[in-house]
Amino acid sequence: MILHMTDCKGSVAHRKKYITLLNRAYDEMFENMDEYKHEDNFKRCLRKLRLSNVIDAVNRAKIIMQRNAENGYTQHQYKGYRYYKENPALAIWEIIEKILRDCGLI
Repeated sequence: MILHMTDCKGSVAHRKKYITLLNRAYDEMFENMDEYKHEDNFKRCLRKLRLSNVIDAVNRAKIIMQRNAENGYTQHQYKGYRYYKENPALAIWEIIEKILRDCGLI
C-alpha cells in the first residue's frame, strides 16, 4: 500500500511501525495498524488510489527488487512469492504488471 503513494527505502523494526509510513502516504492519522485495517478505514485509503498509483507501485517494487539483488541480499520465498527482508517488496508486481500489460494499460 505504501508503494502506491511513495517510495519506501528500507524495512522498519517491527511491522506495527509501518503505520507512520501509511499515515504519511495517505494523509491519515491512524493510531495503529488495527485501526488502519478496519474495513472502512482501509477502503477509504483504497478510494484514494488511481490507476497511475498502481503503475507507480509496480515501478517502485521493480526498483526495490533490482537494488536488493544488486546489493547481494538473499531472496526468500513464501507461498510462491519472492521477497527480500532488507527492503520488503513482493514479486507480486510481476503479476500486476502482466495484468496491466494484457489489458493494454501499460
